[in-house]
Amino acid sequence: MSDISSTIQTGLLENLPELRATMEENHRQFEALNAQAEGLFAKGNLNASAVYALLAAWIAAHSHCGLFASARLERLLTSIGRKAQGDEGSPGRNADRPERFERVLHVASDVRNLGGLANMLRRWIESDPSRTHSLAITHQSGLVLEGLTEAVANAGGEIIYVNREADGIIGSARALRRAALKNDVIVLHTANSDVIPNIAFAQPDLFPPVFFLNHSDHMFWLGSAISHIVGSMRQAALDIATQRRGIAPERSILVPILATPPSRSQERAKAKEKLGLAADEILMISVARAQKFRTLEGLTYADVHVPLLQDRPNARLVVVGGGARPDWDAASAQVGGRIQSLEPQDPKPWFEAADIYVDSFPFCSATSMMEAASYSIPCVSRFLWPDAARISGMDHPGLAGPLLEGRTNAEYLGLIRPLIDAADKRAQSGTAIMQSVIASNATPGWNRYMEAAMAAVMSLPPVEPGHVYGSLLSDVPNMGEPDVRLQSLYGFSPPFTDLLRGHLTLLPLGQRLRAWRRVYRAGGFKNAGIAFKHLAPEWAIRRIKDR
Repeated sequence: MSDISSTIQTGLLENLPELRATMEENHRQFEALNAQAEGLFAKGNLNASAVYALLAAWIAAHSHCGLFASARLERLLTSIGRKAQGDEGSPGRNADRPERFERVLHVASDVRNLGGLANMLRRWIESDPSRTHSLAITHQSGLVLEGLTEAVANAGGEIIYVNREADGIIGSARALRRAALKNDVIVLHTANSDVIPNIAFAQPDLFPPVFFLNHSDHMFWLGSAISHIVGSMRQAALDIATQRRGIAPERSILVPILATPPSRSQERAKAKEKLGLAADEILMISVARAQKFRTLEGLTYADVHVPLLQDRPNARLVVVGGGARPDWDAASAQVGGRIQSLEPQDPKPWFEAADIYVDSFPFCSATSMMEAASYSIPCVSRFLWPDAARISGMDHPGLAGPLLEGRTNAEYLGLIRPLIDAADKRAQSGTAIMQSVIASNATPGWNRYMEAAMAAVMSLPPVEPGHVYGSLLSDVPNMGEPDVRLQSLYGFSPPFTDLLRGHLTLLPLGQRLRAWRRVYRAGGFKNAGIAFKHLAPEWAIRRIKDR
C-alpha cells in the first residue's frame, strides 16, 4: 500500500504521455465539430450549426482538451446570434440602466434535481427579497421542482420554459431574448455547453447586462464573450477566469457559494443513539455521491483510513451517498467493519451525530463541507497535487483558513488524530469553521458579495465580444498543469454515438434524419420505441410531456 500511496502523494502523473495523447485526441474531435458547425453556418443552417457547436463544447467540458474557453467557438456563436437577431432587441437597452437593479432574470439549463446548483439558485432568490426574481430554463425536461417554483412565486417572478418554442435552438434564443428585455439584469447558472445564452445575447449592448455564475470552475464553459461580470466561487477560479477564459480582471469578481445554515433538531449524543452508535464513539463522516470517491493507483478511499482506525479503535468512518463499495470490504475488515458506505439518503441525522467531517477524494465536495461546518463540525481535506492544480482542491471563502488540509496522506491522517483524541480541539476547530462559513456563505454576509457584484455590473460598460475573443482569449491548448490533472481526475470519453443520440431532437429535420440513421446503424437505440421517439423535435416532446 505504501508504494501505491507514495505515487499519489508526490503528485506525479506516471501516465502523463497517455493523458496528453488522450487530450490531443479530445482536441482533434473538438476542432472537427467546430469545423462542422462553421460549415453549417456558412450554408445558412443556423440551428444545425448551433447544435454542433453545443457538441463541440460538450466534448471540451467533459473530455478535457487543454482549454477552459474557446475564442473560435465564442466567435461562431456570436455570428449565429447576430444573423438570427430579430426585432427583440432595443438599441441602447444595456446603456440605459436603472439606478438599481430591481428585476432579475435567472437562466438555468435544467433543474430537474435539487442538487447544489439548484439549491443555490433557490437560496439566492430567497436571500434577496428586495428584488423580483424570474427564471428562464433553456433545456428543461419536465417541470421545475416545487421548492424552486415556490421561491420564484414568492419573489413575484415567473418561470419561462424557452425550449417549448418551435424552431429549435434559434427559437429558444429568441424566447430568452424576449424574457430578458422585461428585466434589469441576467444571471446565468447555465450548463457548460449551453449555447442558447451566447446566441441570445450576441449583441450585449442591446440587452440587460449578464452576470455569469462560475459554478463549474474546473471545466470548459461557454459565455466569456457575453458576460459583463463573471462571479467565481474561489480564488483558483478567479485566476483561471482571467488567465484562461479571456475575462478582463475588472470583470472577474468573487461570489462565494451560498449556503443555508441548518437548524439542529437534536444534540449529538441523541443523534448517535438513534443511529445505534455508542456515545463515546468518534464518528467521522463524508457526504458525497459515489463518483467522488474514485480509486487512484489502486488505493481506495477506505485504504487510506485503515492506519488511522487501527490506531484509534474508538473511531468509525461512514460515507453517506457512496453506495455499495465491494472494493472497500477488505479495508473495512481490517478495522472490524468500522468503515461503511451507505446508499444516498438524507444526511441530516449523520451531520447531527458527526464529530469530524472528512472530505471526499479525489473529488472534493465544498457544499457538503459547508453544511458540516454549519453544524460546528471540524473539517479535514486532502490536496495531494502541485500548487498549479489548486483548482482541484479547496480554497473557497468560508472554508479556506479554518479548514485543516493535508498535503500528503500521512499529514492528512496526522490532522485527524488530535481531533479524535481531544474534544476541546474538535470544539475549537468546529467553532472556527462554523463562524467563517456563516460570515461568507450565509445571509447577510453573502449578500455583501452579491451586491458588490451587482454594483460592478452597473458600473461597467457593455462587454465587447470581439475584444474577448480577439485579444484576451487563446485557443492554444495547454498540456501541462492543471489541465492534465483535470483530465486524470475528471475526464471521460463516451462514444460519440451516445453524445449524438442525446442531442438528436435539437437538430432540424434534415440533419436529424441523417444523424438518426448514423446512430441507428451504430446500434445506438435500445429498442424501436426509443428510436422512434428521437425522430421528434425537442419542443414537441416537451409540450406533449407537459400535458
